[in-house]
Parts: sequence; structure tokens; C-alpha cells
Amino acid sequence: MRAILSKIRVLFHRIFFWHEGGKQSSEFIPNAGHDHALVLHVAEPSKIPRWRQLRYVSHVLNIKERRALIAAALVFALGIAGTAWAISTERMIRVPSNGGRMIEAVVGAPKTINPLYAAKSDPDQDLTSLVYAGLFRRTGGTGVVPDIVERFEWSENGKRLRLELRKDVRFHDGTPLTSDDVLFTIHVAKNPAWRSTYANALRDVNGERIDDYTLDIVLKEPDIFILDALTIGILPAHIWLDISPGNALLADANIRPIGAGPFKIHSFRKDTRGVMLAYTLERYEGYHGIQPFLSQIEFRYFPSKEQAEDALRGGRVDALAFVESGSIGRLTGNERLTYATIELPQETIAFFNLNDELLKNSKVRQALALAVDRELVVDAQAGISTPVYGPYPFDDVTPTASSSEERLDAARALLAEAGWVQVMNSEVRIRKDTAQGSPSSTMSATASSTELVLTISVPQVADLISVAQVLARRWSLLGAKVNVDVADPDQLAQRATRARDTQILVWNVRLNPSQDLYPVWWSGNAKGNGLNLSNLSDRNVDDAIEALRSATTTEALKAARKTLSNAILSRDPAVFLTRPAYGYVYSSDIRGVSDRLELGTPSDRFLDIPNWYVKTRWAWK
Repeated sequence: MRAILSKIRVLFHRIFFWHEGGKQSSEFIPNAGHDHALVLHVAEPSKIPRWRQLRYVSHVLNIKERRALIAAALVFALGIAGTAWAISTERMIRVPSNGGRMIEAVVGAPKTINPLYAAKSDPDQDLTSLVYAGLFRRTGGTGVVPDIVERFEWSENGKRLRLELRKDVRFHDGTPLTSDDVLFTIHVAKNPAWRSTYANALRDVNGERIDDYTLDIVLKEPDIFILDALTIGILPAHIWLDISPGNALLADANIRPIGAGPFKIHSFRKDTRGVMLAYTLERYEGYHGIQPFLSQIEFRYFPSKEQAEDALRGGRVDALAFVESGSIGRLTGNERLTYATIELPQETIAFFNLNDELLKNSKVRQALALAVDRELVVDAQAGISTPVYGPYPFDDVTPTASSSEERLDAARALLAEAGWVQVMNSEVRIRKDTAQGSPSSTMSATASSTELVLTISVPQVADLISVAQVLARRWSLLGAKVNVDVADPDQLAQRATRARDTQILVWNVRLNPSQDLYPVWWSGNAKGNGLNLSNLSDRNVDDAIEALRSATTTEALKAARKTLSNAILSRDPAVFLTRPAYGYVYSSDIRGVSDRLELGTPSDRFLDIPNWYVKTRWAWK
């Protein structure tokens, strides 16, 4: 054992004490400077404690000193946090961020997601407007601006429109969109065999190819409204070229469409009967326009308005469009929901039948129009409609400054001039030549006297019935006996356009996005099944309608519209009452939605969708 320990001792000595005694090496020569530095390092403490030193603070400081240190540390930390917060709130803001999704409830279900047919169905049009892109797109309700068109120019005679397309537009499958796709879309849209809703609008339109990204639109006659027709979504020719007109409505491309719009089809769900339950769209990253923030939009379809509203109240969906005025308050009573006002090119109008013996007298029509208080009509429509004073819904017209009572007095005077007088023994005015006695202050009615009797025909629609009742009360103040005849909407429409025997008709008239007044006021539409509900026949109005189509500039269009409006108003064929409004009720989690949405069609509510967002992030100002 001793021998082993001795060997270990020798080995240890060789490893750690290998330097031979008596011999000097530079490694072992003492250095006075090194010794001094070592002494100072030990004797002079560091100005900033190291972490290894801080670990022993609790052993060095007493309890009072430790508490003071902790308090100082907390004050310091709060100061740093407060300074950071002040800088961030002063220099940073929350901004929209990509991501998130929204779910909108829709009444009805889509069948054909195709721009050739979508105008027949609001659910189809909603999807088409997001999936497809057109040469032009609507803005501000009824205005039109380029979409896939980079530049356009009219010829001097207004019959040729040169279009230069953007070169960065691609369909959802990556195929470039060229002039060939545009010409194909125009060709099938105007072809009667395809039964497109654009067939009439594009009937006299031809296209000429210049190159891959340039083409001419050729018209037989100048037509300013053609720009609105050119908002039609462009079909991919490479997908539709081999599909025959007879099979067009059955094509799979109507269910899984390929377009060039801001969203593309992600998925859809049907029930066992084949009825569509939901469609999900996702953001198209290759979109040529402003990229939306939302990653996905889902449409869920409901068979009735009541079920859609229940889903919104229950939080199963985030939004519902075209909520009637009476339902807005019930839905927005929920703090989670808010709403925007939706307005279309639509007016509530009281049409005078100019073929009626009583209403042939222009002074009678003027008196009835003068007596109307539009603010009362607005109240009858839940206070969210807007008074209008002419045939164009979005025209800004300043009303007369006279009071309601002043207008009633003026209206009574006009009726007296027209031969309708107040008598002693009746509250209802009678025709002067059928009264007994003279002068008018002592006149009285007899059994054979002709009373001033008005009949207002109105469809079975709650807010229109309320409007008719307001008119009846106002006109009764003039001394008229007013009856309100409520009828089935379809039957009343047939009566107004076929028999044409209504006296005063209260109706909501929605114009197309270009606000073309031709269907409602052209003389030729006062017969047959035309929509000239006042039976107005006036050469000046017809000439103004024709002249308006020849306008090729914004200034010329405004001037032509003013001329047409004045021509119509000069004949007093109707009382233009209000522009009805609806509610777009949505979750407060969705931000960026304008308070007022002025639309050309119901699906135009998505024109502003690049500004809608759910998610946010911090950013420097």
C-alpha cells in the first residue's frame, strides 16, 4: 500500500511541480507591476457591481435597506414603462392589418355565378362582383371609373371608344387577361343564344382587336350609358370558348368560376337537396387593384329575412344587408352590432295619371304637389330616407323656403283657380259649376254636386302604406276626400302598366346604375307594358332623353340631365318624395365601413371592401 501511495506522490509531483529547483525560467520571474495590479484589483472595488456580486445583496443589506432598494427598482421600472407608453401613444397608432374573415347572411341562394346572368339574382351578383373584374367599375354609386382599362379615349363623333388594357391583370388560374377575353365576353353577352341580361345593352356594340392589350368599342350611335354596360365581368375565353350556348347555364364554371376580381372561390357547401348553404371566398394575392385586408369572406344563405336576422342577433353571422328601416332599431339594440345607411338610385314617387279627368288639370296637380310635406314622409319611413325633388335620386336640389302652412294656403288657392271650391255645408271641395248658390262664400253642395275625390293606390308594403296615409292626411287638409286602396304588388303592377286606370300610384322606382330615365319617362313607354306610370307624352322630354345619350363628357352629361329633369318637372306628372334607405347591419369588429353607402346595385356595397378590416397592428405615425 505504501508503495502505491509513493508512486502516486511521485506522479503528482511530476505533473504539477515539474520545474527543477535552482533553475530560473522567464515564466517564474517575479514581476512587480503584476503584483501591484493584483493588489489594486482586490483592494479597489468596481464602480458597477457585477451579477456575481449582486447575488450577495441580501447578505450585505439589512431589511430596511433591502426595502428601499426594491422601492427604488419599482419606481425606476414604472418610469421606464411610462416613458415607453408616452412615446408609443404619441408616435404610434393602430392601423389595419391583413387577415381575418367576415360572414355575411344573405336571403336566397346563388345558382349561376356568371356575369352574363347574375343581374337576375342578388346572391349571384354578390359573388360575381367579387370574383370578376370588368373593363370599368362603379364608384360613388352611379359613377364609372376604369378597372382593367389603363387608358380610354372617345372619338370626336362619340361612336368609337379606344381601350388600352392593363398588362398586369391575370385570372385566378394565372392566365393573362387580354383583349381576346374582352372581345369574347362582348360577343357572347350580345348573342341572343346565350340569353344574357346584357344582350339589349350591348346589342349595337362591336369590338375590334388592335393588339393583345388594345381594342376599339364601336357603336352605331353615341351612347354615354355604354360605360355602365362595360362594367360586365370579363370571362376567361380559354375556359368558356368550348362551351356551347345551350350548355352555358349547366357549366361547372358557373359554380367554380374563374375571374380576375379581388377574391377567388375557396369552397362551398350544399345540403342533400343541392341547395347552396354557404360560399367561402379567399383573397386573390395576384389581384391588380388595391388588395383587401380581409383574408376570407363567407356568405351564408337563409330562406327568409327572419332567419337571417335571427342568425345576426345570435352572433352566427357578422353582417346582413338591406335591412328595412323598421328592423334596424331592433337589431342595433345589441351593443355588438352597428349599421351603415344603404342608398340606391331609387325613389318613392306618387305618380299622377295624366289620362284621369281630374288630374288632366295642371293646377290640380300643382296644388297636390305643393301640399306635400316631405319631412312627414321621411318620418313615415323611420327617419332614414332623404327628401328628393326631381327624377334623379342623387341630385342635390334645394327646396323652397316657404313653411308648410304657406304651401297649404298656396295649394288651396290653386284648387280654387282650378274650379274646386269650399262650400258651407261640406268639408269636401266641390266643383264650382255643380254647386248651388253664389258667390262662393255662400255656395252649398247638393246631391248632384261633384266632390273632389282622390284615390291613392299602393302595394301591400308597410312603408309605402305609411307614405300613402301621410299623403291622404295632407290632401284632406286641402278639402279633398282621399281613399287609400291597398293591393297585392303584382296585381297592382299589372293594373298600372296594362289597364292604366290608377288615379294616383305610390311606388318605389329603382333606376339602373346609369340612372337612365328612358324606361320611366319616354312617351313610347306610356302604352303596352311600359313603365311610364304617369302616361306622360311629351316631345320635349323625349328630345331631352335622346340628347342625353349623345353626351361624351361629364359636363355635357350634367347639362343634359338638368335639361331632362326640368322638362319632366314642368309637366308636374308626379310628386318625387324620398330616396328610401336601408341598413347594412354589421358587427362592430368589422371596421372601415363607410357610414353611408351610395350604391348603383345591391352588390356595389363591396366596392369599398378594400377598406374593411378586422385585424390591426401598431405602426409609427
